[in-house]
Amino acid sequence: GLRYDVPLPWLGDDSNGSTGDNNRDDQVGSGRIGAPLTNMEKEGVADLHKAMDEIVPHVLEALWSGDEEDKNDDITTNSDSSNSYVAASGYLINKPGSKSQNWHKDGPDAGFIDCFVPLIDLNEELGPTSFRLDDDEDDELVPMINKGNILLFDYRTIHRGQGNTSEDTTRTLAYAVYRRREVDGDGTKKESGDVHNFPAALTLEYD
Repeated sequence: GLRYDVPLPWLGDDSNGSTGDNNRDDQVGSGRIGAPLTNMEKEGVADLHKAMDEIVPHVLEALWSGDEEDKNDDITTNSDSSNSYVAASGYLINKPGSKSQNWHKDGPDAGFIDCFVPLIDLNEELGPTSFRLDDDEDDELVPMINKGNILLFDYRTIHRGQGNTSEDTTRTLAYAVYRRREVDGDGTKKESGDVHNFPAALTLEYD
């Protein structure tokens, strides 16, 4: 396989509840699962995650504060400063010669937002992520974003990673799945991971 998902622990800002929460059902944010990192690598990942946390939770707070469609009895926005946390994180690696994925949704549930941050400038050869806006397969959107830009999309959006047709360039991007915080009827915070896509495995090969 030439396409890999490498899960990593979330090392972002503690203020949004993304790390070290003992009430979590999974251990993604606690650092107990994921690929092992050297101290230097951990510092670099932490800097990236903190930079993402300075932007993404504020965007999601504005998005979800007026979102009536996705509100239901199972999902309630908490009154804390952040109404989101990170349910999964890692890197997606797309090597030269990989094939395009099938069109898919990451899952059926409301309240998940995928966050992609490419680590190199994207072009058509590198196999960027493409999106279908409706059932017409010819209606395809392919954002060409640059290194460090942030791409956010609903977990339920139909998309696929395209094949990498370059000769020798690997496309690598950082990802995080932000989850709307749930609150039980008694006010207890409930935080569960993304069980559809990210079980507790060190490396998922999906191509």
